Amino acid sequence: MKKIIAFILLVVLHGGIAAQNTDDLLKKLVEKNVLTQSEADELKKTSVKEAKTTTTQPVEKVRNFFNSPYLQFGGNGQLMYRYSDVDKVHNDFKAKNLFLSVNGKLNESFRYGFLVELVNPSVQEFWGEWTASKMFNLKVGQFKSPFTMESQLVPATLETASYSRTISNLVGYAGEDDVLKKQNNKNNFGRDAGIMASGELISMSDHNLIQYSAGVFQGTGVTTGETNNGKDFAGMLLLQPVKGLRIGGGAYLGQATYAKANETAASDHVRDRWYLSADYKSDRFYARSEWIRGNDGGVDKEGVYGLGMFYLIPKKLNVLGKVDYYNRNKDINSEVVDYTAGVNYYFYPMCRVQLNYTYSDYSNKWNAPTSNTVFAQLQIAF
Repeated sequence: MKKIIAFILLVVLHGGIAAQNTDDLLKKLVEKNVLTQSEADELKKTSVKEAKTTTTQPVEKVRNFFNSPYLQFGGNGQLMYRYSDVDKVHNDFKAKNLFLSVNGKLNESFRYGFLVELVNPSVQEFWGEWTASKMFNLKVGQFKSPFTMESQLVPATLETASYSRTISNLVGYAGEDDVLKKQNNKNNFGRDAGIMASGELISMSDHNLIQYSAGVFQGTGVTTGETNNGKDFAGMLLLQPVKGLRIGGGAYLGQATYAKANETAASDHVRDRWYLSADYKSDRFYARSEWIRGNDGGVDKEGVYGLGMFYLIPKKLNVLGKVDYYNRNKDINSEVVDYTAGVNYYFYPMCRVQLNYTYSDYSNKWNAPTSNTVFAQLQIAF
C-alpha cells in the first residue's frame, strides 16, 4: 500500500505542486503513520531532483532529437571586444570565430569528423579514424597535428581569450611572425593534412602511463595544396607518472614556402621545432607550461609560457594568470613578455564570459611600445 501511495505522490509532485503544499502533504502522511519520516524525506529529495532535471529537459530533448552516437551536430562561437591603448583604433568589437561541426561513428572501430569556420570561411577538419584498441589509433585527413599541449585545445576550451604569443607564432596560428600564415594567409589553428598514429600504453591503477602521437603531414596548413616534394614530421610523447601530472615533449621537422625579407620570390625554408611540455590537473586547480625552440629559414626563435588557473566555484568561476615570453630572433634578442590576468564565468556548460587583461613589455629590438590590452569575450556553444 505504501508503495502505491508513494507512486501516486511522485506523479503528483512531478506535476508541479508548490513546495509548501508538498511539505504539508508529506507531514500529514507521516503524522497518520502512512509513511515514515525517512520515507517522506526520500520522496522530498526525489521531487527536488526531478524538478531540477525538468528545467533542462527542453534543451536535452532538442539535443537528443538531432544527435545519436552515429551522427552528432555541434558548434561554438566567440564574440570579442578588444581595447588597446597603442592601436590606432582603440576599441574593436566583432565576431571572432564561428565553428560548426559534425562527427560520429560508423561502428565501434571507425569515427569521423568535419569542422568548418564561418567568420573567415574555411574547412578546418575532415578526417576518419580507425581504432584497433586504446593502444593504437590511425587517423587520416585534415586535423590538429600533435604539436604542443596548448595547440590541442580549441578556442572553446582555451583558458584565455587568445592563444599564447609563443603558440600563435610557432605552431601555425595567426601570429604576425608565423611563417605558415605567410605561406597560405590563413589562421590554420594548428591543423594540417596528414596521417597520424596515436594511443595510450601501460595501464596503471587509475590512468595510463604513456600517451603518444606521431604523424606525417603536408606542412602547408588547412586546405592548401603541396608546395614542395617533402613531407613534414610531427610527434609528441607524454608520460603520466601520477594521475593528473603529464610531462613530455616532441618535435616538428619540416619546411615552409614563403619569401623572406631579403627575397623577391617565395622559396622553401626550414621550419623545425623542438618543445617540452608539462601540465597538472586537480579538481579545482590547473597549471601548464611549455618551452619551444624554432628554426625558420636559419632564424633562431624561442618561446616559453606558464599558466595557472583556480576554480573559485567548481565548474562555474575561475581566475587565472599567465606569463608568456617570446623571442622572434635570438641573434638580436627581439623579445616580448606578455603578462595576463583573467576571469572565466560559465553560465551554462561550454558557455561563458571571459575577461582578460594583458600587459606587453617589448624589448628595444622589437621596436614597439609597451601596451595594455583588455579582452572581453562571450562564448556560446551547443
